[in-house]
Parts: sequence; C-alpha cells; structure tokens
Amino acid sequence: MAKITYISDNHEIHREAKEINFTISEDLNIYEFKIVCQRLASAMGYHHNSIKKAFGNNENYIKEEQSISKLIEVLKYNHTGSKIEI
Repeated sequence: MAKITYISDNHEIHREAKEINFTISEDLNIYEFKIVCQRLASAMGYHHNSIKKAFGNNENYIKEEQSISKLIEVLKYNHTGSKIEI
C-alpha cells in the first residue's frame, strides 16, 4: 500500500484539518490516481468547481472503463462467433 499525506503548516487556523492521509493501492492506473488527487483537493477545502476546472472531467474515463468492462463480459460468454453489439 502507498500513502499520500497532506500536512498543513498553518497553525493559526484551528478548524481546518492539520493532516489528511490517503492509503491507496500501489497499482493504481493514472486515471484512478487522478481521482485520488481530486478527492485530496476536495478534502483540503477546494471548491468543486475549481477542482473540475483544474482536473477536467472524469466522464470520458468512466465511459471508457464501462465499455471495456462490457467488452470483457461479452468475450467471456459469447463463443458463437455472432456479431456482438457494444
């Protein structure tokens, strides 16, 4: 397991998190790592619009993952050689 840690050096503000830790799998792909970074930014208090502007949108990655998952499922169970709609 890997760990990403944010430690605040601003000791004047007592209501904010002084430390944020994420324990993550070491085999994340770049898109999964991007999502972890977005969550860290959110935990640090950045506004969701700023995060979306800085990191972009995850919809393409999610659609791509769903398409790949569907293709794998079809390939696992379709052995007839017929045309497959994806």
